[in-house]
Amino acid sequence: MNLDKIGEEKMHILKNKTMAILIISILMISMSASMILTPTANAHTPAWTIVSYAYLVASPNPVGVGQATAIVMWIDTPMVGATVTNDIRRHDYTLTITKPDGKIETKHYDIVSDPTSVQYLQYTPDQVGNYTLKFDYPDQNYTWTSSTPGANTAYTGDVIKGASRTITMNVQQDPIPAALNSYPLPTEYWTRPIEGQNTYWYTVSSNWLGTPYNIGSNAGNHGPGGHQNDGIAPNSAHIMWTKPIQYGGLVGGNGTAVPGEMFYSGLSYNGRFANPLIMYGTLFYQEPWGNAATGGDYVAVNLQTGQEQWRINASATGVSLVPSFGYLYSLETPNQHGILPNGLLIAPTTAYTGLGTVWRAYDPRSGVLTTMNITNVPGGTNFAGPSGEYLKYVLTNLGTTANPNWYLAQWNSSKVFGLEIGTSAGNWYSGTVNASLPSAYDWNVSIPTLKGASWTIGGADNNVIPLIIQGDKMILVQGTFGDHAGFGGTITAAMTTDPANVTAISLNPQTRGNALWAKSFDQAPGNVTRTIADWDPTNNVFIFEDKETFVHYGYSLTTGERVWGPTTVPQDETTDWNYFSLDTDTVGYGKLFYTGYSGIVYAYDTSNGNLLWTYGNGGAGNSTNSGFETAYGRYPMTVSAIADGKIFLRTTEHSPNSPLFKGAMMRAINATDGTEVWTISDWGNIMYGGVTPIADGILTALNTYDSQIYAYGKGPSALSVEAPKASVELGRSLVISGMVTDIAAGTKQIEQAARFPHGVPAVSDTSQSAWMEYVYMQKPKPTDTTGVDILINVVDSNGNNRNIGTTTSDSSGAFSFQWTPDITGKYIVVATFAGSESYYPSSSETSFAVDPTAPIAAPTATPVQSTMVDQYFVPAVAGIIAAIAIGFAITILVLRKRP
Repeated sequence: MNLDKIGEEKMHILKNKTMAILIISILMISMSASMILTPTANAHTPAWTIVSYAYLVASPNPVGVGQATAIVMWIDTPMVGATVTNDIRRHDYTLTITKPDGKIETKHYDIVSDPTSVQYLQYTPDQVGNYTLKFDYPDQNYTWTSSTPGANTAYTGDVIKGASRTITMNVQQDPIPAALNSYPLPTEYWTRPIEGQNTYWYTVSSNWLGTPYNIGSNAGNHGPGGHQNDGIAPNSAHIMWTKPIQYGGLVGGNGTAVPGEMFYSGLSYNGRFANPLIMYGTLFYQEPWGNAATGGDYVAVNLQTGQEQWRINASATGVSLVPSFGYLYSLETPNQHGILPNGLLIAPTTAYTGLGTVWRAYDPRSGVLTTMNITNVPGGTNFAGPSGEYLKYVLTNLGTTANPNWYLAQWNSSKVFGLEIGTSAGNWYSGTVNASLPSAYDWNVSIPTLKGASWTIGGADNNVIPLIIQGDKMILVQGTFGDHAGFGGTITAAMTTDPANVTAISLNPQTRGNALWAKSFDQAPGNVTRTIADWDPTNNVFIFEDKETFVHYGYSLTTGERVWGPTTVPQDETTDWNYFSLDTDTVGYGKLFYTGYSGIVYAYDTSNGNLLWTYGNGGAGNSTNSGFETAYGRYPMTVSAIADGKIFLRTTEHSPNSPLFKGAMMRAINATDGTEVWTISDWGNIMYGGVTPIADGILTALNTYDSQIYAYGKGPSALSVEAPKASVELGRSLVISGMVTDIAAGTKQIEQAARFPHGVPAVSDTSQSAWMEYVYMQKPKPTDTTGVDILINVVDSNGNNRNIGTTTSDSSGAFSFQWTPDITGKYIVVATFAGSESYYPSSSETSFAVDPTAPIAAPTATPVQSTMVDQYFVPAVAGIIAAIAIGFAITILVLRKRP
């Protein structure tokens, strides 16, 4: 992540926004004043002379040489009757800038374009010293008459007196501190709310509002999972918490039709957890009821902890009102800026007779059904607008089948509910509003180039992603491409020999409704089923898939011409299983990911169709081999989510037996090169894998093996450290020891707390998957678990902070380190776990003392009681020895004296 680049972008945004806020604030004050001046009479006789007051500000002031400052000048009130739609404006502002060296710069504005009378410029001083800034506004006559919309003719002929203002701007040599764009990104465990000054945290946080905001997020039984374009996603299989959604897993006992039978998990067509949403750190989903995937309570849980926040009976009103998407709308008005608080959970229904599709809304903080009642919401293809508004593109034939008259319209939710620009905040929870009124549409244009009575947006075969590219064009399809009848159906019955017409329509304001190109596409030869599989805004292509031959073709969204294809599919023993895979393609990061029952992921470059990498048909870390566990030879693979440069794969099949085959896993794969990031035991919750919503770095998935929701993400850790309580002598070693544990909310759950009374040990990233399966999935305890590195530092008695080494914890979370202190005095020990992909960091400290080495004392003689031998024999012998020695010495002296 390039924080410098982010900083530059944010500085630009913040600077412009600051000025916008300043100008709008001035506007509101000025407008209030102008209303006081508004008369009710005709032209004044004699003409009025209106006093003006000039204002001039340079900010910041003082400022450093070479630093840009904002200079703003205005007259006290806007011109009477000035609006953004007319030309009633003040004239002839002059700003005279006298530099410290006496040189003069002049800025003149013939007409002030802003209706508030505010003129702004950015100025960069190049000299140190005092600048004199002088703003002059000359007398001006009010010349506008009734021919100008909005003009107040009572003022026609009046004189608005000129005014002047002079200020000094001090420019110093040293720069003043730059504006703070944001505090740093988080390096420790964090939760919501995110303090508002942490601007850059938008890069690591996110929401999952459902389709169309997260494309493919409620794909149902078919199609790939959703796209998360914001924030981060987990780089480890670390589990934050688990929560059951129903009775699940093994039933137990002998009273079942099949030994080891499991509870029904909803596969294939009653898949649970079909459309989960995440908003502001809260996960929302509906529980199943009986055999059905829905019908149970609608539940809100804390994304970080799994703690239930509220639950409601979504059918309590007698009508099933289950949220379909979340709504966070960015409101920008002269008086309000920012996302509207609380947001909304929108629940569409057609149960109200005569009102068409009705949108009701829940308050996501409480689950309370609001008074909002939006009736007659049109159909159409949904798209996310730039400010969070919900757009619908509605294609309507206002003519007849024989003489069609096609119109394309854009319906805008912000025109209906929430706050339309300029309205008051009281409309957020509106009462009953008719959404079919013309005022609910941004525009409605005729498309005369469309002939015939049957056109669809994106094509009937495209049931996941609307073909609307970057807001500048859309694809309309007439006729159908070959479709598949599904398992047990007759493929040929769905075939057609008629060509399909495709037209690209411009959405740009200047050319809206114009045909950019139109092509007729023949059906695939050889009875092959060809569908529009996906589109890629990165490389501006749309993609056809041929079901029976497993190949793809890329066509330009700019011209409609083929740019690549057919693709190559390396053949092996499992390739043919992909015949049963359709609508499992998905696009991300300029790549097409083709998956299916073969258990292999093929990644193609959408710019040229080249095969970039495969996953599943390699060795360790790149294998989905299932041996005897499945009939396919490999575990089927489907993309459940795309986020943060990774694709997340899951395994399911169309009609799995009970018990489910074993060994299926969720797999996080690097989207760039196909390398495996992490895996963990998992079975998808819907026929083609099921969606796994990701927000705030946490992935949530319903694991069909036990019908529990699992939340994967980077969690908090805790570290404790101990040293000897009594002092040690210098020169003697000591042992520093402690524990490092996982303190995610899931470790406090009843089972985990009982099994790990001293806490769940924190383990290495490489051990994480097997360890989490042991902690949460009742798998055998792994025998090769490794711990994490612990850095040991001491602050000695001289105040020196020293690293004395690193040790590694074991599978129990314990660590120890032996060390011999080298000076006396008190030591402070700081043990630090730097964190990993699984855990945020933690640290702890303790202390010990070292005393000087005690001196070695001289030995003391022990008195001994005398005996007869001691008193007589020993002295006698000693005397004889002494006499002999003396005699020997005398003899030597005599010999030396001889001549």
